[in-house]
Amino acid sequence: MLRKLLIASSIIAGTALSAAADTDKNVLGWLEHVRIADLDIELDAKLDTGAKTSSIHAVILDAPSRKDWDDEDETRDIVFKVVNEDGDERTIETEIVRWAAIKTKRGGLIHRPVVELEFCLGGLLIEDEVTLADRGNFNYETLIGRNMLEKADIVVDASEIYTKRARCSK
Repeated sequence: MLRKLLIASSIIAGTALSAAADTDKNVLGWLEHVRIADLDIELDAKLDTGAKTSSIHAVILDAPSRKDWDDEDETRDIVFKVVNEDGDERTIETEIVRWAAIKTKRGGLIHRPVVELEFCLGGLLIEDEVTLADRGNFNYETLIGRNMLEKADIVVDASEIYTKRARCSK
């Protein structure tokens, strides 16, 4: 039974990759390097088809309260830093575009700020919404979700990692 399952999985994976090649999709591994455009910092990114929205590990330095979001006088700028596994860090100041309600494993909700960032992933420049989260307890600083994968026509090959460099030409 296990052998039949493995054979079927191989056929399905081969068919998916073949279909990706036929439609000019960009095939990347489940783990890739990513750069935030215009910043000289490289992060590890897990390409996760199970997640809808992308997320990045951020240490928030200054941000408006979510409670004050509707206050027209309240600033919508946020200042945060990203840190990679080598300890390199960059500070970013940008506007919060919205707040995302995230379901927790215990059934509650937490709210995270969402910003627009431009990433270089597999040679592709992709601008999309990203939630800012404390991913310090996760293996990878960045999670690339379905929204960004779809936007860049990326297909994930679960048998591959680090298939392309995180370099983009402007």
